[in-house]
Amino acid sequence: MGYRNVTRHIQFKTKTVDGQTDAVRINVRLMDKPSGCVLWIVVTPDLVFDHYLWFGGEPGEPLPDISANMIAKHSKGTSLGKKNERPMHRVIARGKFERIQALDLILGKLFGQLP
Repeated sequence: MGYRNVTRHIQFKTKTVDGQTDAVRINVRLMDKPSGCVLWIVVTPDLVFDHYLWFGGEPGEPLPDISANMIAKHSKGTSLGKKNERPMHRVIARGKFERIQALDLILGKLFGQLP
């Protein structure tokens, strides 16, 4: 997504307000992209936007380093029930995200001060 001289590489995630998800899996290659970030959209059971969760740096800055975070595992197991690691993905806890209430504030996070 781009605006003026800022290009954002965004990994989108979604969850419901009462959902039990407390972490997401993020691709480590997002750290290599200009202005990489994660936008977690939280909706009501009726799919109405409730709030957003933001993980990223300022426009032009890289995604904070996630390489030391826990390596993610596949959600489905093998035929033997083993859940293999996904070496290019890391787990980011919900507590690392900043809660943002409105879309216009998200646009500011993505692209900086807007006219």
